[in-house]
Amino acid sequence: MKPVTAYIRRETLVSVIINSAFSLVFFGLVFGFRRPVTVWGVGGYVFDFGPQAFMIALMATLVPGTIARRAVRAGRMAPWPTRLPLPHTLWQTALLLALGSAAVAVGCATATLALIGRTQLALAAALAAKLLFGAALAAIITPIGLRVALRPGK
Repeated sequence: MKPVTAYIRRETLVSVIINSAFSLVFFGLVFGFRRPVTVWGVGGYVFDFGPQAFMIALMATLVPGTIARRAVRAGRMAPWPTRLPLPHTLWQTALLLALGSAAVAVGCATATLALIGRTQLALAAALAAKLLFGAALAAIITPIGLRVALRPGK
């Protein structure tokens, strides 16, 4: 395995762990841990997928990406040429991924929960789904952000 590939895997694992922990904390702050979770409406379960996806994608791009760029500039990591159709600036990439993630997450959550037809979810099921979603999104977004950050140039 190339050092860059190992680096991306390691940083992605760290991002998955951190974003899962943040998902747990924010779930508790938004919904609490004592009652079923309301699915629909502002502040409801489906609505919360927007802010959760936006922040995970934003931070899973910016934080590891900034660290990677510093490592490249300091000579601790070699640039890694890649052809991703994303902006070269980390902020633009982060915003693009965050907005796209939020839109897709809310759309998928809306469709899934509309098909299920529930107005409330059991606390354990709602929490488990949010934790899995947070981990999966970080696992998808972090390597993309790192590949952008490790590109030669800016």
